[in-house]
Amino acid sequence: MKRYKYQALVTPYQGGDAQETLSSGSHRMVLRAQDPETHRTQVFRALIDSDEEAPFRPGKPEIMVTVRVIGDDVPDYFDIGSHFSLWLGSDVGQGVVTRRLHL
Repeated sequence: MKRYKYQALVTPYQGGDAQETLSSGSHRMVLRAQDPETHRTQVFRALIDSDEEAPFRPGKPEIMVTVRVIGDDVPDYFDIGSHFSLWLGSDVGQGVVTRRLHL
């Protein structure tokens, strides 16, 4: 399995348990993305780090994050401009990939 690292702009959703769960630092989450060619949806385990000093909280405007994903088919689902959902027991936000970072 290969490792990939991306920068993404994420918008946290309001409500639910997300505010208590999400804060500064690293978080393991599930990402749901769609292959633009086949329209097949795939889920990936990921490590999300906030690129800003402020906590990652619902209701806050967009926040820049670093996303680390492991898998063989990750590039089929993640590229610049790709949209994805963040899931932590329920949907907690949505994001868009802004650039790929090299490991």
